[in-house]
Amino acid sequence: MKRKTYYFLAATLFVFSFMSCKVSKSYVEHITKKEDFVTPKTKKVLIVASDDIRVNEFQKTFVKNFPEKSDFAISYLNDFSKKLNNNDVFSSVFIDTSNTTYESSNKENADYVIYFSNFEVTNRVEWHNSPGMNMNGVGGMNTTTSVEYCVINVKVEVYDAKTNREILDFVAIGEESVFLFNFTKTFREAKQRSITHIINYLKSGKVTYDKY
Repeated sequence: MKRKTYYFLAATLFVFSFMSCKVSKSYVEHITKKEDFVTPKTKKVLIVASDDIRVNEFQKTFVKNFPEKSDFAISYLNDFSKKLNNNDVFSSVFIDTSNTTYESSNKENADYVIYFSNFEVTNRVEWHNSPGMNMNGVGGMNTTTSVEYCVINVKVEVYDAKTNREILDFVAIGEESVFLFNFTKTFREAKQRSITHIINYLKSGKVTYDKY
């Protein structure tokens, strides 16, 4: 009977802990709108990226996958272009890998320009306290665990290529928790999530996601 009581209490604590961990987190921040921007499916967009990337954490993982910082910038542009096309946001997408600034990019055939800059690779650590319980169902010592996240921040600027006016800028965040020390997979997932958050914001204005 005591053992059944123990398992019931343990299951109750697990469910309560799981539900209490559900939070909403903003992954698009510091938004400045200078003009209304409606993603036009009939317009052409050019995407450009800076190769000035601050790698504060996950340095070994970064160098392993991207020997040069420009390799990361090109990879980001290619991944973003594919996902942008898959989401049918614009009529066509062009990539400029020869230039690293908005000013130097060739905007002749574009209606809009999306420029990525201020890339930052960092981390954050979450600490969790869980109530302990012994086999008699009596509370024991609390246990503390930690979870490390790979975090990728990027500033996004959207320009009207015809007027050279900036119409929108914001910071997008992508993150993923480290699992079984697979740092490369964690890094790639954080990168993809930052791209997803950018596209979702451009399409629908979504900034907040449920996080567990």
